[in-house]
Amino acid sequence: MAGNRKDYNRSETQRHIRKVFLDLYQEKGIDGVTVNELCRRAQIVKSTFYTYFEDKYSVLEEIEGELLDSLARINSELDKLEISPVLHGEPLPQASMTVDFILEHLEEYRVIMGPKGDPSFESRWRRNIAASFKDRFLKEKKDPKSAGLACAIFSSTLLGIYRYFIFEEPEISKEDFTLILGNTFKYALMDFHASIS
Repeated sequence: MAGNRKDYNRSETQRHIRKVFLDLYQEKGIDGVTVNELCRRAQIVKSTFYTYFEDKYSVLEEIEGELLDSLARINSELDKLEISPVLHGEPLPQASMTVDFILEHLEEYRVIMGPKGDPSFESRWRRNIAASFKDRFLKEKKDPKSAGLACAIFSSTLLGIYRYFIFEEPEISKEDFTLILGNTFKYALMDFHASIS
């Protein structure tokens, strides 16, 4: 029991540090965040901070890494994705899981993608989307150039839709959002044609 409590306290402390970091990061951007102020606001000593993180950048890297890795896991088997639900006006199961995850981490996305956030995060997210969908597009398109272009269009469009959802229309229903994602996938996968020589 003592071991479980210690683990719980460690994870709570780490979660608290991350929350305070995000608050500071949203206010000041990464250059304005200092370990001293973070510790003062979190009401911890520096040694506690350094028990969990190397520096302020490692806090940001951990948060961003978890957001990207979790979505990559959700979308890990897209080469086997069945498009038939979209053809019948139903949402894709993976789209629903993606929306759930984004909703669960909405504040983190708003901070990281916000005006003082990390511009490289969206580029990495776009690359992750493209990597997740690459094999599926190649399977459908057969031609690597057409598949690459369709995948690039899809990943950029998807990121734009996510950005809109995160910042402009968080009240859109989950069902509507998943249908939009599925239709975007269907368009890029089946309707978009490019002849590249």
